[in-house]
Amino acid sequence: MQYTSTKRIISPTPRTAVFEMKLILMRHAQAEWGFGIEDHDRALSAKGQVEAHSLGLWLTANDHQPSLALISDAKRTQQTFMALNQACKTAVLTELYLAESKSLLLAIQNIETNCLLVLAHNPGIGEFAVDVINTKPTHPHFFDYPPGATLVLDYNVKKGLVRVINFITPDDLMT
Repeated sequence: MQYTSTKRIISPTPRTAVFEMKLILMRHAQAEWGFGIEDHDRALSAKGQVEAHSLGLWLTANDHQPSLALISDAKRTQQTFMALNQACKTAVLTELYLAESKSLLLAIQNIETNCLLVLAHNPGIGEFAVDVINTKPTHPHFFDYPPGATLVLDYNVKKGLVRVINFITPDDLMT
């Protein structure tokens, strides 16, 4: 499969746009430091467990429950998903571990679902969030994409249309 630049899918969003799905781009919640542990095997910290649970409550309260979740096979992403407490189909994908922006685009471009959650790692998930939208959220931590950062979009990959619905970090939910 040939990669086409994510810039291809960026275009102004007309008010009459029809979106195929809601797309949620989430970085795993805060993980323990991995002294003596392989990066892939790092677990969520106690704070990360609380953050992920709060993000799950926020998703539900704002009607952003995924119908399908694509999850990196790293321990911390799987633990984040479990703490979100979202009842949906899941696919745990090795290729999402430390995936680059272009790999994330390839992973989602043929998915048909109402609401897709992609749960992965920086720098790839943050770069993909930046690549896929024209008008960036004004949130002061958007470009940092800290642990637990969550971008919710209306998305139409076939027409190249994207509209930002919301961007939050766990700190926004803890205040």
